[in-house]
Amino acid sequence: MGNKTIVGRLGQVPEVRAAGNGHVAKFSVAETKQKFDREQDKWVDDFTIWHDVESWRAADALAQLPQGTLVIVEGEEIDGSYTSRETGKTVRRIVLKARNVGTVIVAPRQQQAPAGQPWGQQSSPDPVF
Repeated sequence: MGNKTIVGRLGQVPEVRAAGNGHVAKFSVAETKQKFDREQDKWVDDFTIWHDVESWRAADALAQLPQGTLVIVEGEEIDGSYTSRETGKTVRRIVLKARNVGTVIVAPRQQQAPAGQPWGQQSSPDPVF
């Protein structure tokens, strides 16, 4: 289906299970899109897309990340559709098969401390994406 990179927050602690000769971590990521609101003169949340992710790399390390962790995931979208046992109907599902997963360090919008103020004590640490 294609390569994709997303940045979002973990919907839950990744679930790890044994599979073949290794482990796979399964989790969801909420990617919130933003838009610029001219009336408020700032970026605001617009809508959220939930992504199902599978990672065969460092699954045990991923299981240590708490819900809400900001992550970046790079991988390939695959068709994970299946037939429901209850209804017999096809359930459409797209899965991001991760090649790389990392945590995102949220930096303050302001890159330098104001004169006379120690570094790291800025008043508003807004995320920069």
